[in-house]
Amino acid sequence: MAFKRLVSKFIDMLGNRRGNVAMIFSLSLLPVTLLSGGAVDLSQAMNARSRLSQALDAAALAVGVNTSLSNEDAMEIANNFIAANYPGRELGTVVDVVVQQDDENDTVTVSGAARVRTTMLGLAGIDFITVHWESQVQRARSRLELVMVLDNTGSMGGSKIRSLRDSAELLTEILYDAADETGDVQIGLVPFAATVNVGTQYERDWWLDPDARSPQHGEWGGNTVEVETCTGWGWRRRCTTEEYRINHWDLFDQIRNSSWQGCVEARAIPHDIEDTPPSNSRPETLFVPYFSPDEPDNGRYSNSYLDDQTSGGVNERLTYMPKYDGASAWSSYTNRSCTTTPITPLTTNERTVQNAIDAMDASGTTNIPNGIGWGVRVISPGEPFTQGVSWNDDEVIKAMVILTDGDNVMSGRNTDLMSDYEAYGYAVDGRLGRRSSSGNVLSRELDDRTEAACDYAKSLGIRVYTITFQVSSSSTRELMEGCATHPSLYFDSPSDEALEAAFETIASDLTNLRISR
Repeated sequence: MAFKRLVSKFIDMLGNRRGNVAMIFSLSLLPVTLLSGGAVDLSQAMNARSRLSQALDAAALAVGVNTSLSNEDAMEIANNFIAANYPGRELGTVVDVVVQQDDENDTVTVSGAARVRTTMLGLAGIDFITVHWESQVQRARSRLELVMVLDNTGSMGGSKIRSLRDSAELLTEILYDAADETGDVQIGLVPFAATVNVGTQYERDWWLDPDARSPQHGEWGGNTVEVETCTGWGWRRRCTTEEYRINHWDLFDQIRNSSWQGCVEARAIPHDIEDTPPSNSRPETLFVPYFSPDEPDNGRYSNSYLDDQTSGGVNERLTYMPKYDGASAWSSYTNRSCTTTPITPLTTNERTVQNAIDAMDASGTTNIPNGIGWGVRVISPGEPFTQGVSWNDDEVIKAMVILTDGDNVMSGRNTDLMSDYEAYGYAVDGRLGRRSSSGNVLSRELDDRTEAACDYAKSLGIRVYTITFQVSSSSTRELMEGCATHPSLYFDSPSDEALEAAFETIASDLTNLRISR
């Protein structure tokens, strides 16, 4: 009944000639409708403008990251990125795209418009609303120092190491091509596995402790052994006992068919991950050449390559030094965990970096914190590598890319030594901070050192990017995400294509392009 009364009143109003109520109502209805409908059309236009700005920003960045483009190629790249970021299903159509490359000021400007068909405003003869946008990018004048800390362990074999080489070479090419002048970009490389290789050209350099001052020389043998020397015969025989300091360099010299392959051991905590300068006055800061000692012959040990020459206990067999004198070692067991190609210090020479990347191979187990520690030293201004500028030089961006394809590993052993001999020596000596024969426990200790190494790198102002490549462990992915300077600088790459995309994204970011207006 109420509805019928409302209809009746409306009919009466239309028929009422007093005051021309019907005419006034009809005349006011059109502008009210246009205003309300027009608000919808304007809202659609603003949405189109927002999407247009994102598309043009992406196009400008894509053109800007490439140098020496022809105008035709620049327009093609811009249109491709606009199409990807403003597809046909979006509101309106992108028109009037213009790309301008200013080589003098090193800027790229991309402008365009979005033409949006109206709905209600068409009743007033306004069929389209056109919105405009302009994006400009400018390459910053800052210089760049980048070190790539890349997993070269056995699990990276086959197609994975090939994919890593391709992606790292692409990053290198993009960054050097984007340099305004020679010297603006320096790149270094740290391949890592269980140890890191600094290169045999540094053999017996002062910072590699040729005189065995560091307590880590022969730590596995108690650092020193007593050597008895006798002269004469019968009642004239005289013997003296001298304390002999175990020196890894001397042991390499004594073995006829083995030499140092360039790997070094981790220093004691906290120097293992920090940029503490080596100093003869502080022996614990010196670096020690990696030497894997001959282990007892009784079969329970994994690295026996010489005849023990004694029937004594485990410690006596391990520390009996005469067995090394003039011996021939089986295979390369003295360098057992030295499996990577050498570090490449920071260089402005692209070919040097590309050749080093191409030489990378896959072997060994994973020690991420050791790799990060050497990444910091490569980018550092101090010894042992001095190519980096001062930490407080605001004109230089210092960055690190860390990639791994798996969990940290330190192989525990059910022996008196508790583990294989790796960068942190034997677990029984506690150099990692924990004595345990459990591989899981030791690996967790390496995870803790990884977190500490990343925190230390970031505290120095290094921009840290991290990549996990086909990693199934959620804990490792979380570890590496937390390692990055920001979560947006972490990339989980489940495929070769995703890995290449991660390196391309990092390359784009490192060109230090920015939206300037």
